[in-house]
Amino acid sequence: ENEIFACMVHNLFDEYRFFSKYPEKELRITGILFGALIQEQLVSSITLGIALRYVLEALRKAPAPQGTTTSSGKMFKFGMFALEQ
Repeated sequence: ENEIFACMVHNLFDEYRFFSKYPEKELRITGILFGALIQEQLVSSITLGIALRYVLEALRKAPAPQGTTTSSGKMFKFGMFALEQ
């Protein structure tokens, strides 16, 4: 079970580079999942560092102007969804 979980987390981290292309609903779900993994302490050590780095990197992106959708704006939203957990 631990190996399966580790593989799932690894695949989720590999998907990070595509988050800016995710539709809104999937981006929200993914951000919530990231935040929950951190909040519930389901990742630790190096994996925790990677998860936190991805969230912080996303939050450093500029939010999209109201009514528009940009790649950096989507990443900012991902970071906010994660942070809200």
